[in-house]
Amino acid sequence: MTTYLKITDGLKRSLGYLDEDTSLDEGLQKRMSSALIAAESYVQHAIGTDVKDFYISEENKPLYTLVCNALAASYVQNPVSITSGAVVNVDIVTNAIIGQLRGRYAKELEAQDGQNTKSQSSDSEN
Repeated sequence: MTTYLKITDGLKRSLGYLDEDTSLDEGLQKRMSSALIAAESYVQHAIGTDVKDFYISEENKPLYTLVCNALAASYVQNPVSITSGAVVNVDIVTNAIIGQLRGRYAKELEAQDGQNTKSQSSDSEN
């Protein structure tokens, strides 16, 4: 799993803080970072990790950032969900965005497999 986002990529704002706000204590910033890592892990494992640069592509990064920030904000606001293993329901919007990214991912994977098949067949012909 690769992490792509920082708390200044929208998480601070989604929690009501300015990106430039330096008054946040170190504990809260650490909790935000940990929550964002957990959210990225959840999203990437829900979708897949075989398509290179999928999450940072121009068309997917806005949705990826949105869903990760929403999930991380939920983790920050409900810290017991991470520490106790209590179940936190992923809301309908988050599920919908993950579903949309899954569809895009499947198309990318299919296109990638098609390219690999073509190059393998042209290699075997030589």
